[in-house]
Amino acid sequence: MLIEALKYLTTPCSPHLRALGFLSELIATEARHRRCRDAWAPHLEKTRAMISAAAGAASGNEKAVVLGGGLLTDIPLRVLAAKFATVVLVDVCFLKQTRRNVWRHPHIEMQTCDITGVAEAVRRGELPDPVVPDTLTLADADLVVSANVMSQLPLVPLAYLRKRHGLTDTEAARKFAEGIIRAHLDLLKSCPGTVCLITEVERQFLNETYVIGTEDPLWGVKPDMKGGEEWLWDIAPRPEASADYDVRNRVRATVWRGKT
Repeated sequence: MLIEALKYLTTPCSPHLRALGFLSELIATEARHRRCRDAWAPHLEKTRAMISAAAGAASGNEKAVVLGGGLLTDIPLRVLAAKFATVVLVDVCFLKQTRRNVWRHPHIEMQTCDITGVAEAVRRGELPDPVVPDTLTLADADLVVSANVMSQLPLVPLAYLRKRHGLTDTEAARKFAEGIIRAHLDLLKSCPGTVCLITEVERQFLNETYVIGTEDPLWGVKPDMKGGEEWLWDIAPRPEASADYDVRNRVRATVWRGKT
């Protein structure tokens, strides 16, 4: 806990994003990775392989953009750095380890950005429509990667609205989360280059033998991911989330080429 607290105090992060809880969640995710390293390893390996294949399929080699590149545990950084003249990692903030890894590659940029564009309004207690920030430029990207981030986009804003602004309207929360995920898909579909989308599509809860329950992490959105690959991610083996059950994600991954 002391290490996490020190990281919170020393990691650069915009005040409004820090206040919403984005930095805390990033640090917590890094800590979960350390605790569940062995369980996560097959999923991270498959993710890196999928992104590497997408990089190889990209027709150009000028620019790659990674949406949600804050920890780099699932990003084949050396592969991207070797192929593309510019690599842009986009996230709300970056921990020291990520900055250290990027420092070795002067053509890799770190862009701090709320890719949903909702943070400022959420802090005021509003449920805004998502807006692509002006600073996020994907039109000139030969490769755009969205890796294990799409289902996470609504979670921190919703947690903040519930805790700080007393949001109890479940239908309003659902529409807000659905809108964020649909906007992210629309953003990816608008990209002219190669796109690699990797996301959980189902969350499963298991006892020793059976799946005892499921959740939809995409809030009803059903992305068209035909022709891709699928695998299971043991994201929270007992007792990480509960002493009574394991949590497992069903993950889908696909690559497509936009209209150039």
